[in-house]
Parts: sequence; structure tokens; C-alpha cells
Amino acid sequence: MHQIDEASWSRSVRALFGDGMFAAVGGRRRDDWRMDALDVMQRRANDPRGWPRLAVTPEGGDYGTGPENPFSAVTPGDFSGAFPVSRAGAEQILVTLQGDWFQVEDIPDFAAREAELTSHAHVLLKRFGTDALFFTNAATAREDPHADMFRREGAYEGFTGHVMDSGVIAVSATEVGIFWGFTID
Repeated sequence: MHQIDEASWSRSVRALFGDGMFAAVGGRRRDDWRMDALDVMQRRANDPRGWPRLAVTPEGGDYGTGPENPFSAVTPGDFSGAFPVSRAGAEQILVTLQGDWFQVEDIPDFAAREAELTSHAHVLLKRFGTDALFFTNAATAREDPHADMFRREGAYEGFTGHVMDSGVIAVSATEVGIFWGFTID
């Protein structure tokens, strides 16, 4: 598999993530990936490749490590609401984060942009290699990890105190990525 580079990674992060969104990667240091994912969520881990992350509040500030971080209260037990999802499903969920309520119907000009957005999602997840595992809090994946995530119901197991949050956790042998969106009100 052809590996991505920092330029393509950065381009895709910027294309898919903006204010009020979270995209960050940290290294795998433990057998239990959930502990590494928690470190990434709570901004206690740096990207092992030194590539940029994006963790921007709706007001344009930086999600820090304190209570302003939407994941500040997440515990290892909260990962019971993370369900396995296929790579294709994970890519689709990354795309749906562009919509206000994480549905393709809420993405402006989706029909014309679908291929471009999916291509950026593919680039982001390619970083984790062919053996990566993917998890989401989209409840549809609980019953069918291979479901069409563009056509799923809008139910989520929330990880934060926001009205709604959704995302993907990517897990490889060496890295954990968190890609998340939030509906504030």
C-alpha cells in the first residue's frame, strides 16, 4: 500500500475538519488501545510523526487539556459506546461529519462533493495501514459494522456533554487517531 505523506495528510485534515471539530493522532504505547485513545482525546499525546492535528472550538480557539476540551470527562468505560465499523463505513462517517447533524442531507451540495470528501477521508484512514481497526459511536454500527453509514439512522452513543457528537477512532499497531465532530446546540 502506498503510504501518505504529511502534505496529503494536512490537505485532507483541512478539507474535512474545521471549527468545532477534532482530528488528532497519538502513538500506541499500551496493549489496551482505549487508554491510548483517551490520551489523544484529552490532548496528552503528540502525533508520533509530528504531523498537524486540528482541535478547534466553535469560537475558533484551541481545545486545550482542561474542561474546555469536550473529551475532558471521558473515561475508559465510555468506550463501551464505540462499535467496530468497516473501513468504508469509517470513511463515510468522516464525510458525514461535514453535515450539521452528521447526515449527508445536511452537507451543502453533497452530490457534487461526495467523491472529493470521500477521497479525503480515504487519505486520512490510509495512514493507519491495511490491518487497522475502526470504531464509531454511530449506533447503526452496533448491529451491522458493514452498514451504509451514509444512510444510517442519526443515533449516537455520546462521548461528550454536547447535544450530539460523532466520530471515528482508528487503531493500528503503532497509532491511534481520533476524528470527531460536535453539535453544540
